[in-house]
Amino acid sequence: MVCVMFVWTPGGQRIDDELIPGPELSASLFDPAVTGLRLVGNPLHVAVFVAGLALVGLVTRRIPMAMAGVAVLLGSIGLARLLKTWIVRPDLDLIGSTVHNSFPSGHVAAAAGMVFAVALLLRPRYRVMVLLPGAVGVAVTIGATMVAGWHRLSDGLGAVLVAGTLYSLAVAIDRVISPNREGLQ
Repeated sequence: MVCVMFVWTPGGQRIDDELIPGPELSASLFDPAVTGLRLVGNPLHVAVFVAGLALVGLVTRRIPMAMAGVAVLLGSIGLARLLKTWIVRPDLDLIGSTVHNSFPSGHVAAAAGMVFAVALLLRPRYRVMVLLPGAVGVAVTIGATMVAGWHRLSDGLGAVLVAGTLYSLAVAIDRVISPNREGLQ
């Protein structure tokens, strides 16, 4: 829905382009934004995060949840890359708009995937402790991609929806497989 509204309609493209930060804001925040994005998007950091998920899963004996978390994280990143090649941003003759497709954001997909992966490791009653601050971190990541000029707001929202869909799928699968125990639910 985000793609249809903001990528494929003139009004949506116009709104998306108008939400891009101006040069005065971007100039003062550009360096910190790019520095933060390099942390989130670095493959080595993602690999260390995956190893951390596996270790926590082993120590807490929640290996299926750790595997689901790894699948959500890597699936979010991979699906974002795949969708970026499939989705076409049409030229709707808007002044100042570009047909460069950046939907969905891979950096935001990684950040959201990390938050959802950690949430899967926790018992349901504790997830809010990760999801609320994680949402703030993901929002900051979306803002950083916009300040850096790499993405539009819809790109970030689309990435969150990709990661959230995979998280929901993991929870649903666990409920079907293990309806009588507290797992991913």
